[in-house]
Parts: sequence; C-alpha cells; structure tokens
Amino acid sequence: MALALVLAAAATPILSCPGGTIETKCTAAEVTAKIALTRARVTNIAQKCLYDFGGKCTVEASGRINGSDPGTSLLWQKMLLLPRDGPQARMLVLLSQDKAGKATLAGFTESSGSIGTPDLVVDGDKRRLIHVGGTLAGSGAGNADALFVSDAAPPKWRRVDLSDWAEQGGKLLPTGYWLRGPAQFAFDEMFASAPVAREGDGECCPRGGNAFYDLDIQSDRLVLTRLRFQPMQPLGRDIEVTAGTLED
Repeated sequence: MALALVLAAAATPILSCPGGTIETKCTAAEVTAKIALTRARVTNIAQKCLYDFGGKCTVEASGRINGSDPGTSLLWQKMLLLPRDGPQARMLVLLSQDKAGKATLAGFTESSGSIGTPDLVVDGDKRRLIHVGGTLAGSGAGNADALFVSDAAPPKWRRVDLSDWAEQGGKLLPTGYWLRGPAQFAFDEMFASAPVAREGDGECCPRGGNAFYDLDIQSDRLVLTRLRFQPMQPLGRDIEVTAGTLED
C-alpha cells in the first residue's frame, strides 16, 4: 500500500475562529475582522494580543523587520491560542507599517504545531518575499509554512498558495517513491528539498533518498518546475546488534 503524503496538501481550515471554541467554523475574512490594528495595540505588540480570539491568548514573541525601503517596515506577533474546548494552536500576524506609523494587515498564518519567526528572504526592486516556517502537530510532522509576496511600492502583501505543492512533488517522483515531511524551503533561491520514502519503509524512517525541487511563483501559487532525485536502494541484508552481546 502506498504511503500517505504527510506534507501539507489540501487547504487547511481556520484553526482558531473568533469565539474561542473549536465548534465554530469561520472564514479568513472573519478572522481578519477580529485582528485589532489600533495604535494602542500596535504600540503594545509585545504584550497585548492583536487577535480578539475569545479564548485564552498569550503573546509568545514579536518583532520588527526593516527592509531596504526606509518608508515601510514590517511588524509581527506570534500568539499561543488556547480554546475553551480543544487543542492549542499558534498564530502569527504580520503587519505593514508606513512612515506615519499606521499599520495595515499584511497577512496571518496558523499551525497546530510550531511556527517560526518571519524571514524577509527576498527584498528586491521588483519583489519582496516573507517566509514563515512551521510544522504541524503529530508524528507526521508535516509542513505549515507560509509565504507572502509583494511586487508593488508601497508593498501590498498577498499570501502565496502552498496547498498543493506536495501533491505536485509526489507526481514527479518515480513509481514506488513518496514524499515524507517535513520539507526544507529556501525561497531566496526558489528551492526545496524533502525526504523520500520507498515501499517497505516504516513511518519514522524514510530511506528512499532526498528529492530536490526548483520552484516558481505563478499567479500567487507555488509551482514546481524541476525535480532532481537519485533513488536509493538498500544494499545487502539488515544488520541488528543488541547491546551487551559483543565481546571486547
């Protein structure tokens, strides 16, 4: 039986809807409406949650990213969200701030596991890219990365769709090999690598090698343009030794 893809695939629903309960479903627009961008909140970004969640919210980290353009900067806040009736999640909110100090929402991302700090990986004349690394909770350790792009001045940030990159990558592999997470992205070079499993591998230990992909962004969607992969096969029989059974 083929191993299931454990990298991020279908678009993930909102994990932490306003109201503080997992029983509620909502849209990204409804979450956006509850992210407060008042001067008081932005000034106290290190202490006060920007998101009016409804459950318990704790600010875990915050910071500022200064780009090459002195006219704008980026602020970010990472929150730990605890609903009244379910598992915790993490949310990162990204803000764009102009010279006058006015902040606008650049985007947000969530994860059931971990979220890293945002990284301005490309800061050129024609395009800026912000990458937020993340992994999902659970033994599969799938990706929960987010990528934001702006190609205008002043910047107008948009989120890049990463939802089907793993499905694309799996289709490019030879028959009998499957992607296993998490992947490592290098968006400054538009490159990704991911472990590969083969038939007979256990859940913990992919032994099929590593796949290397060239990437592109087309219509705000991540697209795979090239695969480099050399399949690995086991040589000989497995060797198992129990500690204490060998002579000195």
